[in-house]
Amino acid sequence: MKILSLYPYTHISSAALMINGELKYAAPEERFNRIKMSTSFPLKSMKWCLDMAKLKLEDIDLIAIPWNPAHNINTASNRWINDMRWRGEMLTNIPIHIMKNLEGPAPKEIEMNFGKTKIVYFNHHDCHAASAFFTSPFRNSDILTIDGHGEVESCFFGVGREKKIQKIDNIKYPHSVGLFYGTFTDYLGFKPDSDEWKAMALSSYKTKNNNKYLSKVKKLFKLSDGKFELDLSYFQYYLFDRKKHFFSSKFEKLFGPARKKNDKIIGKHFEIASAMQKAFEIIVLYLLKNLKKNGSKSGNIVLAGGAAMNCVFNAILDKDKTYKRNYIPAYPDDLGVSIGATYLAENIYNNKKRKVYFEKQNFFGPSFNSKEIKKELEKSKIKFIKPKDIYNFTASQLSKGKLIGWFQDSMEFSHRALGNRSILADPRNPKMKNILNQAIKFREGFRPFAPSVLEEEAYKIFNLKKDEKIYFMEKVAQVKPRWRKKIPAVTHVDNTARVQTVSKKTNLKYYSLIDNFYKKTNCPVLINTSFNVRGEPIVNTPEDAFRCFMGTEMDNLVIGNCYLEKTKQSNNLKANYKDKFELD
Repeated sequence: MKILSLYPYTHISSAALMINGELKYAAPEERFNRIKMSTSFPLKSMKWCLDMAKLKLEDIDLIAIPWNPAHNINTASNRWINDMRWRGEMLTNIPIHIMKNLEGPAPKEIEMNFGKTKIVYFNHHDCHAASAFFTSPFRNSDILTIDGHGEVESCFFGVGREKKIQKIDNIKYPHSVGLFYGTFTDYLGFKPDSDEWKAMALSSYKTKNNNKYLSKVKKLFKLSDGKFELDLSYFQYYLFDRKKHFFSSKFEKLFGPARKKNDKIIGKHFEIASAMQKAFEIIVLYLLKNLKKNGSKSGNIVLAGGAAMNCVFNAILDKDKTYKRNYIPAYPDDLGVSIGATYLAENIYNNKKRKVYFEKQNFFGPSFNSKEIKKELEKSKIKFIKPKDIYNFTASQLSKGKLIGWFQDSMEFSHRALGNRSILADPRNPKMKNILNQAIKFREGFRPFAPSVLEEEAYKIFNLKKDEKIYFMEKVAQVKPRWRKKIPAVTHVDNTARVQTVSKKTNLKYYSLIDNFYKKTNCPVLINTSFNVRGEPIVNTPEDAFRCFMGTEMDNLVIGNCYLEKTKQSNNLKANYKDKFELD
């Protein structure tokens, strides 16, 4: 069975292709059109998926859409008073967009299916749930999804058993844990539905009065009967005719004037962020405990939705003991619902027994072989060398303090680079965090960088169990005291780090590089940040990588087995990347 999933228009567009129960290809549209968080129809990512599989659109058995606009039509709410027309029209405009790409004669009538291809509109939160449950190692599990909102709900409580996902309960919009967090993100001067991780980073800074604002934050919501309810008088994100900010004037009366985008960040902002994060943790733990009472009794929990990107909370989940085992996919936010929709369709429409596929990597995007890379570099008259041992050579340069772009094999699907589209540096240099923030990422100095560590060495450096693996940077861990001064560039102010464990099985090339660095420095850790600047999507092609390399203060670039030095390139190829993208 060939299943194509398309997620257009809402938050971030993507496409995914599954063939006979195996996810083959998936990519966000932003990586192709180079527009950060693009919501346009995923035409380029769709065509790429089909081209890679050597399929035509007519060959697809089912097209899965992870949003059901029929719910929106039936919902009488002021949420839709001033909203765009497409909410309802999605029922027809999706087939229209698809039909444009049919190679044969178009059907005489537009229906929910054409030829042998069927179009199915799935509930948004069902797809979130599927993206976590069907990629987890569990046959049975409780499921919690939390985001800003789907069609009508913002939170999903469910149970996964083999091939089926059953909804137990939900929380309906406008009551939303995700938009509770987004409102504080907005108040702190950042972009909601995008910059929540900035607010999370702020929350880690300790001040004299870290709990000063917690009692005020608690006035905004109520927890009862296993549910979460906001006092909506403090919010206005649901009022589309007044949506200049997510927060109301009453919110500002409670917390004081909101920070503007370019205002200096002061102690008050750290304290409010800390209180908000603490309240978020209280809320989600309460919801989990309620789910446990009515769930599968399996001891397993999977989480998805944008709230599952909160790596600080995800670490608390391990310690909480409400559930024995947990799993969070590499793409828990809206980016992952296209993948979730393929798994959901496969398990609904295919009678075959479910395969339990524990996803330990997310390299589903475009790749380029050595011939393609060499041809592109030579065509553009880019100067490069091919060291005998690219891993040993690159590790030597990293040990000397070089900032290196690392471009290998298939692109990561998620927002987090995992060693194939990464910028790498030496974590031992205490100045490296500031260097990367100022010279490469063009971003705020308070934001931390993540460490990639050889998986067999991770427990020696971080407070992890010997066999514990963190594949997707999905949670933080405490850096052990004796290592805090050894790797200061990846140790956050609260002595935590957002860890990625790297294995030979999931990424041999990246593992080999870190291993060579380890042999030279006795440090099995590298700084890993996504290959892009602030406001730019992660690089997709060698051309994207070279442009970013020449537009920043990166020293060297590795594409496949080709090594590029900045000083050897023509000055005509340099670009001012700081002004190229709108800094978020």
